[in-house]
Amino acid sequence: MKTRMQMKKKLVISVILITVLASFIVGCSKDTTNNEDKTTMEGIVAKIKDNQILVVEGVTNEEIKVLAEEDMIKKAQSAAYFELKQEVKNLKIGNKVKVWIESLDTSNPAYGISSKVEILN
Repeated sequence: MKTRMQMKKKLVISVILITVLASFIVGCSKDTTNNEDKTTMEGIVAKIKDNQILVVEGVTNEEIKVLAEEDMIKKAQSAAYFELKQEVKNLKIGNKVKVWIESLDTSNPAYGISSKVEILN
């Protein structure tokens, strides 16, 4: 009787241990999904200074021309300054762009580093 109880106890402990170990392995594995939407932002270039750009969403080209930078950031649905890791030829204020985000903080406006910028228009 006692050995049967010990065997059940060992079996339950083994199942729990295997479940915990499997959960740990699955939880710590790398996400291999290649989802570009997670790491990109589309918007309009509102400012260019040296190797940094300000990209805004929800602001028109006309508003970019007349609004002060601070007012534009307040009006925008989202705004982020990006440091460019590589030069983007023919980039101008008013261009619609897609920015690949390498890192981005959560300030308002956000500050980040872009690995790539593509001019969409």
